[in-house]
Amino acid sequence: MFSKPAAPVEPAPAVMRDVSPVPLSVLELDLSAPPLGWNFYLAGRGVEITLDDIGRAAISRADARQLLDEHREAEARNREVMERREQQFIQQDQLRRASLPSGIPAGMVPDGMTGAETMILAGEKRRPRSVHEQLLEKELSHTEPELIYQSFGPDEG
Repeated sequence: MFSKPAAPVEPAPAVMRDVSPVPLSVLELDLSAPPLGWNFYLAGRGVEITLDDIGRAAISRADARQLLDEHREAEARNREVMERREQQFIQQDQLRRASLPSGIPAGMVPDGMTGAETMILAGEKRRPRSVHEQLLEKELSHTEPELIYQSFGPDEG
């Protein structure tokens, strides 16, 4: 089946580096155009816009490579931020779920009561008070109960 020896592989010819400029229309395949346009954006960065051999606006390959590298780095940073946000949302959800009442075992329901009635009674004893309830209780504990009558009608003298 393989009676013939493989033909020797010749090395690939040396590839010449392409130094032609990159047209902005080609660059837009990978990068979206800036809001104010390429001319304004690239002028602000000090990048020279030239015309390629068929008259399209183009920039040097080094400048295009730098723009693509910056774009990749920005995407990587955005991915990291999104991953951190997702982890925060997961932690918040886990904390919220842990704070939900867990219910009561079926064996704790006394005769003559429903499970809901037992959970309501048990929940009132075990439920942690919110910060709002704690502050309200604190404020109300310092005041003396009193009745104040204020008449809003005509003076009855």
